Amino acid sequence: MLIQKIKQDLVSHIKSGDKIKISITRLLIAALKDKEISLRNNQDFDELINDNIVMEIINKMIKQRKIAAQTYEQADRGDLAEKELEEVQLLSHYLPSQLSEEELNTKIEEIINEVGAKSLRDMSKVMKVVKENLNGKCDMQMASNLVKSKLSE
Repeated sequence: MLIQKIKQDLVSHIKSGDKIKISITRLLIAALKDKEISLRNNQDFDELINDNIVMEIINKMIKQRKIAAQTYEQADRGDLAEKELEEVQLLSHYLPSQLSEEELNTKIEEIINEVGAKSLRDMSKVMKVVKENLNGKCDMQMASNLVKSKLSE
């Protein structure tokens, strides 16, 4: 399981003394514990922290850091932007390899045909299948934009 790998990596980062890796790994573990607590409070015991949830959290953290890096770049704070982008790279290590835009386009077309979607009204059906099959393998915002453009044709 992915969460076990993250915990093992934290131990190795602590042994190596790499402060940035220690920091980002601890933040990730804290976010995972928060999610676990919220699932427990919502009485969703059957939905334990699985790899899909871990990948969702990692994607969310990556997105936050990319936005922060853009903001720092606009404020001429390249040093802080560089730190954020380094954290993005460290978090990306836990995700499967990302699909290219062409591969994503092909997969979305297949899913649209499989679901039988005809218009924008069917977007939620398509996105549900996209999320189940491609979570962590692509930028979900890009996937959403592609689905929207294909269904509005």
